[in-house]
Amino acid sequence: MKNIFLFLLLFCAIALPAFGDLTDTDLNKIRLIINEEIEPIKADIVSLKTDVAWIKGKLENIDKQFEDVDKQFDRVDGQFTRVGEQIMHVTYISYGLIALIVAAIAIPQILIAWRSGRDRSLERQVETLTQEIETLKQQRIVNP
Repeated sequence: MKNIFLFLLLFCAIALPAFGDLTDTDLNKIRLIINEEIEPIKADIVSLKTDVAWIKGKLENIDKQFEDVDKQFDRVDGQFTRVGEQIMHVTYISYGLIALIVAAIAIPQILIAWRSGRDRSLERQVETLTQEIETLKQQRIVNP
């Protein structure tokens, strides 16, 4: 029991400083320590702010360069559009020339076919007439 009482007193003695209040001097010491620790952090913040400002300047330059690149892309896009229009124009001209070539070949062929059909009908008529003449000649020879 003595041992337990002794340990109890020992633990209470150890715990007494834990209940102590902070005095003004303690608070001032804490403030000084915090201020000493904050000074390097403030210096780091200032250097970070200058670094951020430098990076912003670089990004603005990069944005300007991208604007120039965008303008160049717009010009190239316009050139591609004009080239596309020229290609379509050449394509339409090619189609027209192909149509003219087909017409130049097809029209004479059609005319030749039409004339040959007409010539065939005339040849048939001539054949029928020559046969009639032959038959008339034979009749005349037979019946003079």
